[in-house]
Amino acid sequence: MEADIYSREQAYLVRSLYFDDGDYQAYRDNLAGAWGRVKLRIRTYLPYPNDRLSVELKLKKGGLTIKHSTFISFAWYEHFMTDYRFPVNNNPVLIEFERQVLLNNLRPKVIVQYHRHGFRSRRSGDLRITFDHGVCSMWSKELFPANCFFRQHMPGNVVLEIKHTGRQPLWVRDLVQKQGLHWIANSKYAQSIERARPDVFYPALAQTGFASQRDSGKLISQHKFRMRGENL
Repeated sequence: MEADIYSREQAYLVRSLYFDDGDYQAYRDNLAGAWGRVKLRIRTYLPYPNDRLSVELKLKKGGLTIKHSTFISFAWYEHFMTDYRFPVNNNPVLIEFERQVLLNNLRPKVIVQYHRHGFRSRRSGDLRITFDHGVCSMWSKELFPANCFFRQHMPGNVVLEIKHTGRQPLWVRDLVQKQGLHWIANSKYAQSIERARPDVFYPALAQTGFASQRDSGKLISQHKFRMRGENL
């Protein structure tokens, strides 16, 4: 394995703004493991406005993840955030992203942020292994809020992801078995909702006075995991 083109010198920032509807259907579909569920997000690799923002649709079919993405400028991002329409274009990713947002009345809900070290196989370009450090999130309606108050997900833990296309390499399967690791679903978006909106995770809390973001960290149980596997 060798460091990928993004991690040549150090870990790089990943910050994503996730969209959902008023009933948090994307979150609920994730918990239910719904076939064909879709997540919409806009991602940046810098903590300030820039012209390399990634618009992404992430489709999940069982153990298979299909991601469609394209880059836009900050000006296009600002245009979209005013009325949830991109400037006129023929980009299929932007067209579908906009259609999903308008059809399902989606709105920005949370930011998820972490630092990533990425590695790729010297023998095959189909395999990547990433380590995500300091996963945290905050309630936000924009990708670059003026004030950031992030809540850590699992302090001291690192998310290891093995991403590949096609058949899983035999050596990866052997490594997982020999080390006693477990393939466990890990949704950073779901974790962010459970911390920012405990009343969604625990509906009974909506009837109490404990549904604020300030108290949510005390009410959410920790999700333990060792490895996450994806076909990406």
